[in-house]
Amino acid sequence: MKLKYFMCFLFFFLASLSQFGCSKFDNKTIRVGSNVWPGYETLYLARHLGELPDNIKLIELLSATDVMEAFRLKRLEVAALTMDEAMTLVAEGIDLRVFLVMDVSNGGDQLIVRPDINELSELKGKTIGYEQTALGALMLHEVLFAGGLDIKDVTLIHLQINQQLDAFSKGYIDALITFEPVATQSKQLGGKVIFDSSHIPNTIVDVLVARKETLEKHKNLIQTLVNGQSKALDTIENFKVESLKVMAQRMEISQEQLDEAMQGIHYPDLKENQTLLRKNGKLFATVEGLNTILYEANLIAQPVEAHKLFDDSFVNQ
Repeated sequence: MKLKYFMCFLFFFLASLSQFGCSKFDNKTIRVGSNVWPGYETLYLARHLGELPDNIKLIELLSATDVMEAFRLKRLEVAALTMDEAMTLVAEGIDLRVFLVMDVSNGGDQLIVRPDINELSELKGKTIGYEQTALGALMLHEVLFAGGLDIKDVTLIHLQINQQLDAFSKGYIDALITFEPVATQSKQLGGKVIFDSSHIPNTIVDVLVARKETLEKHKNLIQTLVNGQSKALDTIENFKVESLKVMAQRMEISQEQLDEAMQGIHYPDLKENQTLLRKNGKLFATVEGLNTILYEANLIAQPVEAHKLFDDSFVNQ
């Protein structure tokens, strides 16, 4: 009998906690998905700093392919993607919005080759590993164009980011289209860079996206996420050494490697985001350029309307 009374008391006690101890805001949760990339690491720094509440859950997946698929299946409310990846989802019929620019790659995305390859034209007859996402296809398109090559001139192997280092180290491929931290790790194995995203400025842009309905339903949490990432950028600027230590430890690389990787990445603050995301802002030209590349590569069936893609309300709060 005592056990029965205790269980009843425990039930009503827990029920009272759930009814009165948690606010409506606490009962909402958003899942934010990303793959490993220094440009996304500011989200995890924001969590470390206590800027993100428990109901903003950061989920790290193995590859951009996995992030896109999870977002398609609504297993994520927010996804960290490149602009071209976001555009492919829009072209599939997903009504999403870009609400924050995380970073602009200015050398962070790279073509790593074996030591005996010195020119892009020497890739003819060689095997290139890359991830079959819009980003991978975009970099491949630019590499082949710059080298005066046709896609028939090379052998392509699809490798997700978590498979790339192993394939390169074992000699299965001659070249690798990749990004940090795999780029630095590949160079430590003897690889070298002969093309990177600095050759195509303002083309590879990493963003946070959410469905329109998510932005309306979870407005407060989305704003908290944006504000938290902004605080993380401020912390990096003012306490760089301490920030690098925290981020490098989580990414399981050295502080020196992370510092080097971040040299090829530009992180726009909120003020710059306002310029980038506003109507007819800088990103509109980027989208138009990507429309041409993605359409010609048969990655989208029709161009994406840039004016429907952006929501600048959260960066303007």
